[in-house]
Amino acid sequence: MSADDVARVFAIEDKVERLKAATDGVAAAQQTINELTRIRRAVIRELHAEGWTFARIGAAAGLSRARIHQVSTQGPAPEGLFFGHGALTVLVPEIRSGRVLGAPDPNAGTRLAELLRELGFTATVETFLPGRPIDLNRDGLIAIGGPELSPSLRQLIAADPRLRRAVTRAGDARRGIEDRAARRVYRPGGPEPHDIAYLARLPRPDGRGTCLLIDGLHPPGSLGAIRLLATRLATLHERAANNLFSVLIAVRYDRSTGEPVEADLLTPVYRHESPDSRSPVNRARR
Repeated sequence: MSADDVARVFAIEDKVERLKAATDGVAAAQQTINELTRIRRAVIRELHAEGWTFARIGAAAGLSRARIHQVSTQGPAPEGLFFGHGALTVLVPEIRSGRVLGAPDPNAGTRLAELLRELGFTATVETFLPGRPIDLNRDGLIAIGGPELSPSLRQLIAADPRLRRAVTRAGDARRGIEDRAARRVYRPGGPEPHDIAYLARLPRPDGRGTCLLIDGLHPPGSLGAIRLLATRLATLHERAANNLFSVLIAVRYDRSTGEPVEADLLTPVYRHESPDSRSPVNRARR
């Protein structure tokens, strides 16, 4: 919040409106502080990994060595930059009755939003009607759901050059995902309850940004992907950073509750090499 913004709040005559404006301003300022603190920690970590001492980093930043060491361990985790910056919106399907093919677990949106808030983000959950187009040309979107739920999600996933939904053969009701280059199809199965989740950062339809997508082949898969984000976020950020990517996640879950017991990477984190993934616009907002 700038000095002019503060002056405008101070000039509001109605006390209740002034209180609301000040409260909103404090929340916005705190979000900015969280974002900048995360970026600062990430840069310090990167420079230190490149061989810079804390003393040298402090001298470059105009801070003491002790202060640099202190701020490198305080504030939101640097790996939160995996989600980008700014306010985030979690998109989930609105299921009014019955079961819908491709729908995530009903708790997936709330659980992901809670994780994002723990990481210092402002996060809201927004619903969309299955079968309808979705406006994906917005910053900070994380969609939970598969291609069966919306033509917009189907178009988004079609941009993945590495992983794609496998065509179900006659007599095989199990859905799967094909690794095109490896010529292998991954399907849920095994002696224990097991599902597969797809996690990707893909280009938006307008080409001016990206959208993060979580798609479990069955409801437990979506919860498993969120569990992996909570437990292995540093690994994902190290391997994907803010590039376009896709990966499959193996999820073992409790048969009676559908809750994930274990979630781990099933494939490597595949970075998608394309000119768009390196553009300044896309680097700025993923």
